[in-house]
Amino acid sequence: MAISCIFFDCDGTLVDSEAICTQAYVNTFERYDITLSVQTMFEKYKGVQLYDIVNDVCARYEKAVRLENFEPLYRAEVARLFDLHLQPIAGAKDLIAQIKVGKCVVSNGTVQKMQHSLGLTGMLPYFGDKLFSGYDINAWKPDPKLMQHAAQSMRVPLSACILVDDSEAGAKAGIAANIPVFYYCADAHNPPLDHPRITPFYSLDTLPALWRERGWQLTHF
Repeated sequence: MAISCIFFDCDGTLVDSEAICTQAYVNTFERYDITLSVQTMFEKYKGVQLYDIVNDVCARYEKAVRLENFEPLYRAEVARLFDLHLQPIAGAKDLIAQIKVGKCVVSNGTVQKMQHSLGLTGMLPYFGDKLFSGYDINAWKPDPKLMQHAAQSMRVPLSACILVDDSEAGAKAGIAANIPVFYYCADAHNPPLDHPRITPFYSLDTLPALWRERGWQLTHF
């Protein structure tokens, strides 16, 4: 199988942002007198879309929170914490710089958030405008529509694409899209996924060798 394009998730795959985003949820919910554990939130909601998180938390705590008020507060807090603390995932920039096939980012986050995080970590120039968000099509992982949208936008057949993602929701989106998924499991809380399309891995710098094992020369390494 020839590979024409690599889809990368953003948060937790290219940028070390999952814990920061979780802290932003905790900080924002505190404004509504909802006290949450960072660890519990991280384990329960990693990779989950914002609307689903807000609805679930509010239902559990029997609080009425207007999403149109919560969302801008949350996004401002994420941006503030990114400016203070965001770092790239180890090996991400080197890997991206060496890829010689098409590449893009597929994320449940907004394009603005991707631009901010990838800009802070020096990776935005490698992707340009090839940033595809669930918000653009009103469909989020694990729905495979985001993968289909990215392939169409990149003008490549979906069957010639692979996905690199650190979340269960992302991996399931790749499975549903019938593409190979390289499931980044550096986080010990990632649930195991037993599926023939899933290849777990634990460090980005091991990806070129995994790809070569399949006969794909996708990088200059």
